[in-house]
Amino acid sequence: MGGWHRLTALRKVGIAAALVASVAAFAADVAVLAYLNGNALRMAAVKGAAGWALFAALVSGATLPLLVTRAGRVQRRVNRTAVELAILGTLALFHFIAGTVLATKAGDASCLIGRLCHRVRAATGFSWIALAALAGTLVVVGLIARVQSRLGLPLFAAYSFDIEGQDITPAVPPGSRDMHAAALSLGGAHRPPPEKDM
Repeated sequence: MGGWHRLTALRKVGIAAALVASVAAFAADVAVLAYLNGNALRMAAVKGAAGWALFAALVSGATLPLLVTRAGRVQRRVNRTAVELAILGTLALFHFIAGTVLATKAGDASCLIGRLCHRVRAATGFSWIALAALAGTLVVVGLIARVQSRLGLPLFAAYSFDIEGQDITPAVPPGSRDMHAAALSLGGAHRPPPEKDM
């Protein structure tokens, strides 16, 4: 298995882990808000923190599946390295803010009710896990961008075509530096440019 295939597999694993953690964070945030509303507690600071974390988890849950979709039209538009770096960076920032504000509320004086504290801490933990998964995926996609740069491919090139269920090594453009070594290190094959008849 070539280096390119390892990176794309790590990317998919990271996105899946971030998606699972985001869904768990969403459930924990819903539990916090349901507890506050069910017990008629007016803790605006905790509600606000849980509301932001709920928003971050909801946006992640809606966005991350688009990055690994098998639909060709969606993948051609979304599955670009620069776009994916921006999406992952934004989602990581959202989860960092969510984890931070929830952590401050978990140790706050307003979090004196035992059951509420446990739920806030669970929501905090899942937000931090989602952040870690997103940060790891961001690093992997950054490595993919580096490989693309070495091959002379633009950042807006699609780097993974999983439409038919198989990953394809990107085409190495003619004139790129050290094409043969780069293509072979990625598991691809060097195809010299066609000779012109003179």
